[in-house]
Amino acid sequence: MKLLGVKSSAILAAAGLMLLAGSAIHAQTPASSNAVFIGGTPIMRVYAAAGGYTPHQRAAAVQERLNQVLAEGPIHPTDITVSAMGNTATLRIKGHLMFTANPVDASRSHVTPLIVATQLAGRMRTVLPGLTQAK
Repeated sequence: MKLLGVKSSAILAAAGLMLLAGSAIHAQTPASSNAVFIGGTPIMRVYAAAGGYTPHQRAAAVQERLNQVLAEGPIHPTDITVSAMGNTATLRIKGHLMFTANPVDASRSHVTPLIVATQLAGRMRTVLPGLTQAK
């Protein structure tokens, strides 16, 4: 059996430190990293991975979509719709997809994806019109 040289040991030690540093950075990620905010207040949290995306990535996508639709102008409660699609449900604002609730999202609350999307739509119908109407 051949022993590792000093150079190889140094490389392995450096790699180990990088892994530890990466873990520490990941551990310091704020708990709100899976949250979607409206006016600085979390409106929803994404707990489940889906479609190859982590909960954080899904939340970031929803946040980006929401910011884009908010920039379009006033939102009325009737602009926020929910549709069932097979075993998922989608939430749209002004026709723009915001979020797709799937069975994994729903299982956390022991409900259906349609109920998850409908409850989220209710929160958004309460908050968004007040934030986007002319003062």
